Amino acid sequence: MKETPERDRGLLGLVERLMKRPGDPEPIRPEPDADTRDGFGPVVAEENPAASLEPQLAVESTRTLDRSEIADVILRALKGIDGCPTAGFEVVVYGTRPWNAMLRITPAAGSVPDARAWRQRVQDMVQLLRHQYELRE
Repeated sequence: MKETPERDRGLLGLVERLMKRPGDPEPIRPEPDADTRDGFGPVVAEENPAASLEPQLAVESTRTLDRSEIADVILRALKGIDGCPTAGFEVVVYGTRPWNAMLRITPAAGSVPDARAWRQRVQDMVQLLRHQYELRE
């Protein structure tokens, strides 16, 4: 039998608690002893858990930005990568649902040896940022 990592056990426990309906009976769990706990912390009685042991869920909401603000976010992220030219990169945000971005490399950037990799980085960032930012018209 494959051992479930500690992180996955915590996640599975959280999912169980969130999916539980108010009328469902409480599952019967065996009492852990020192040998089976594997050092995962103190034993807390199930009927009276401390509030600090409950996982803190942060509900992330999407922020609404206009095209130039999203382009600035992407450009700042690009400039944080080693080897990025100090000038000559322009990011253009276009489309609405879903929005997209394009990297323009101008002559001010000089010789960029791997332009395709920089454009791919922008596309990877767009995939992540679409979940965090909505486009304001």
